[in-house]
Amino acid sequence: MSVRGYPDRALRLLLGFSPGSASDNLAQLIAPGLALRLGQQVIVERHPGENGAIAARLAARSAPDGYTLFMATFGTHAIAPHFRRDLSYHSLRDFAPVTLLARAPLVLAVHPGLPAATVGKLIEIARTRDTALTFASSAHGGAPHLAGELFNLMAGVRMRHVRYDDTRKLYADLVAGRVSLSFNNVMSMLPLLRDGKLRGLATTGRARLPVLPALPTLAEAGLAGYEVVNWLGIVAPAGTPREIIESLHAETSALLHAGEIHECLSGQGVEPAGEGPDAFALHIERELERWQPVIGRIAAACAVPQQLR
Repeated sequence: MSVRGYPDRALRLLLGFSPGSASDNLAQLIAPGLALRLGQQVIVERHPGENGAIAARLAARSAPDGYTLFMATFGTHAIAPHFRRDLSYHSLRDFAPVTLLARAPLVLAVHPGLPAATVGKLIEIARTRDTALTFASSAHGGAPHLAGELFNLMAGVRMRHVRYDDTRKLYADLVAGRVSLSFNNVMSMLPLLRDGKLRGLATTGRARLPVLPALPTLAEAGLAGYEVVNWLGIVAPAGTPREIIESLHAETSALLHAGEIHECLSGQGVEPAGEGPDAFALHIERELERWQPVIGRIAAACAVPQQLR
């Protein structure tokens, strides 16, 4: 559907993470096509920091006119609310969901110098090594951080979390062996795995990834019940007119299922979604409910503060 007179100027798509992140990779892929469909420029603006909270607050406080959008993530809208009480935004009340863009598990990958070719061996090393293994992520309370802490909890190990402000620096240090491993997005991991710069051990989803069929899921590898699936979607400030929300959903969904974009995402281990505003709102609500007790157990068992600053 289209809305008369909308849009008549450029749109902003706010991101809470640096280049190399899942949200940045996806935004760079869809923004040009969405601009063509809308007939106006879609400007990607990065405001990294606080696990995306800086950008989320900026989006929530923007005019609800359809010209400011935010790339919501599993971290910003389902995890962070349970880690922090000072977010200054509410995942549902302060936003109008537009569409769930994509889902993808994470990949557990280690530096090739680490003598672990299987998850079992990694757990053995983590339990017996004098100094703790390190796992890298770009945000406290993001999906990669949660994945690592859930691994600690379920495997009975204590790997140390190392947070990076810049995802590019994270991968540089991981490839150089300055950190041991990372649970991270498949779009960024895939070329490093194929080039032999990292060694993949497992994925975090319910089923194996078609693009990495040799890698077992962590559940298959011995951690029964382990599952972390990252997701990303577009939201607008609360109060944005419903007809604009519906128009944005229609255009974005059509773009996601166009041959080129669909094939590009699928070829990188990402499942295109396209669910509408109501379904996306329900998804966020269910994810908030699902992860609250899990994060509570992680915080209690692994000494992760539930009030991260």
